[in-house]
Amino acid sequence: MQIIRTYSLTLTVIIGVLVSGCAHMAITGSADVDKNSFGAKKRFAVVSIASMKRFQGEQGIGQKFTSDDNIPGMNTQPIINKLDQKIIQALGSSKYFTLVPENKVLMSKAYKSLAEDEKVIKVLFISVPMNVANNYKYVSDEKKYVQLAKDLGVDGVIGITLNFTVSQGGGQFNLGPLSLGKKSYSAMATITAIAYNKDGKVIWKDSTMKEAEPGDSKAIVLIDTSNMTDTNFEKLHPSAIEIGGKAVDVLLARFDDTMVGKGTSSFQSVK
Repeated sequence: MQIIRTYSLTLTVIIGVLVSGCAHMAITGSADVDKNSFGAKKRFAVVSIASMKRFQGEQGIGQKFTSDDNIPGMNTQPIINKLDQKIIQALGSSKYFTLVPENKVLMSKAYKSLAEDEKVIKVLFISVPMNVANNYKYVSDEKKYVQLAKDLGVDGVIGITLNFTVSQGGGQFNLGPLSLGKKSYSAMATITAIAYNKDGKVIWKDSTMKEAEPGDSKAIVLIDTSNMTDTNFEKLHPSAIEIGGKAVDVLLARFDDTMVGKGTSSFQSVK
């Protein structure tokens, strides 16, 4: 069994930079929820929905010499824009808090006047550019989360971050661009949630990773030279949207389980 271990929410997000999504299990830690901070009458606002700007994972040889911005379908902006409402609907369906309508948050004076943080995630020597969904702003500074909670008059604010990876399966032996055996490609989504209350306390943090069924299969019976051709990132968009929605559902299910005292496992199946 292959296992990925993640040590923090930020590392969970950038894990796709380091691996191609080939693990069967991920160690993300159990959901961390302050149950006393939630309740049906508690009001929460989603203030940031973001994703890493590009798909992570295998590229064709020719693509390695091309700017990522010029590779069709590699930019995740269309994916996160379509997942926006799925995320809001999922969070809005929770019986453990009341979600402030998205439009009311985005059109508020407090949100409009907010100075957006630089759209990057920085860990050690890695700097990863970010996208934000539709009319959202990128918020990474915890002080801004706390100030927004106060300015919006809510009990807490939530930030959602995603990452999309190309997962490779098969290929029994690899030597440079050549590989023996059949290979398949699918999309993997990593999603994290973090919530702060007005006092600056982190009251919810969790992450999950889910892989779609193979959506793009490339196979030559004896020698697979697909690494020499371009990876069709556009073809992976539908499965990325689908698995991103499933990852949101898993995240909320883990939150619900914690609220009723069931607890959650630190080990999560990627499939």
